[in-house]
Amino acid sequence: MKLLLLLLVFSFTLSAQTPTPYAKEHARPSEAWVKNAVIYEVYTRAFSPEGNFAALEQRLPELKELGVDILWIMPIHPLGVEKRKGSLGSPYSVKDYYGINPEFGTLQDFQRVVKRTHELGMRIVIDLVANHTAWDSRMITEHPEWFTKDSSGKFIPPVADWSDVVDLNYDDPNLRRYMIEMLKYWVRDVGIDGFRCDVSEMVPVSFWDEARAALDSIKPVFMLSEGMYAEHHLKAFDVTYGWNSYHTMADIIAGKKPASEMDSVLIRESLSFPKGSLRLRFSSNHDENAWDMPDVTKFGPEGARLAAVLTNTFPGVPLLYNGQEVGNDVKLGLFEKFNIDWKKGKEWRAFYKELYAVRKKNQALATGSYTSIANDNNGKVYSFLRTEGKNRVLVVLNFSDGEQTAALDLPSDLAKKTFRDAFTGKKMSKVRTVTLPKFGYTVLVAQ
Repeated sequence: MKLLLLLLVFSFTLSAQTPTPYAKEHARPSEAWVKNAVIYEVYTRAFSPEGNFAALEQRLPELKELGVDILWIMPIHPLGVEKRKGSLGSPYSVKDYYGINPEFGTLQDFQRVVKRTHELGMRIVIDLVANHTAWDSRMITEHPEWFTKDSSGKFIPPVADWSDVVDLNYDDPNLRRYMIEMLKYWVRDVGIDGFRCDVSEMVPVSFWDEARAALDSIKPVFMLSEGMYAEHHLKAFDVTYGWNSYHTMADIIAGKKPASEMDSVLIRESLSFPKGSLRLRFSSNHDENAWDMPDVTKFGPEGARLAAVLTNTFPGVPLLYNGQEVGNDVKLGLFEKFNIDWKKGKEWRAFYKELYAVRKKNQALATGSYTSIANDNNGKVYSFLRTEGKNRVLVVLNFSDGEQTAALDLPSDLAKKTFRDAFTGKKMSKVRTVTLPKFGYTVLVAQ
């Protein structure tokens, strides 16, 4: 799957050099709770030693206190046994879309998680694997005509390396009806608030558009596309994956690109996506953790903090993968059971709690406009301004592994302002030059 994702990022980079027809359109409107959200990805198998819903339910107050608004639970369904990878199987090899993986508990256990999540004022979405099923899935037994076959009539995986799953064929209208009714069941009867849609670009856009309309008839939901298709923003999805911003950020931290390249990310997005499109920003997720490495290993501790600050101040909706809040350095493979040491990393939990509090206190960081702020050291230092009404937040980030000083070219009215450090509360006047330690950052609120 990682190779496919890298190819999609490369394709996006090439296609966004000139405006696309979608750039003239407007993205579908999203609920305020979506625009303002901090999303937390739960890998149930690794989230607790027990690896089940009961343990997740017990720790929901921790996530609320951390500052989480939306829980995304990785696939909750029973997994296939035939051609299984590893001893436990991939969460993305689904056997029954209506079932619950007994490894995690029962439907009643999951419903308690949903109920408690809502009681705490959070929303909950589940991972939807609509492109393929396990080889021994309920659907392949009951409806073999819904699957893609080769010229000899044999079932085939969507990608050769995905040998544990079989491709679904959305040319069949009966499959579409089945899938939409299944989605409605989870929203209407179980009470979830939407879906994160795996490899969404491999499923026809027309299906997603139809499915979203059906779900909207029940209640406002949140739909997250793993893909980067611009057309996903028109009718079906609230947010698409910002693979492009993640890989650009990683290249800058590694010294492969100048810090100013982050501006290019937004320029290319404006040329490709509908106006107002929301992008998912992250410094890790289950793919990057499992197939590459955890953020604290990839970027180092200081670099991981810098990446987190950028993720939460850059335009978009931020994501936190379970374990990041304790500085987890274990690769959480998808086919076995891996444990996170939740007793360590108290300083990381405090960091993320403070970071999310800063984001929530400053509306500009969630929905404000973006202005690039030039500086005389833009190869190493990245600076920008977020503005929402009277709330103006200046962000300066040092992407190098050494101390850096940068003179900022602030607008004349801003150059005269007094600023308050969003983290320390310290006030400073006439901010023109900033000196930051290696991978250091400052977030300043204009007074």
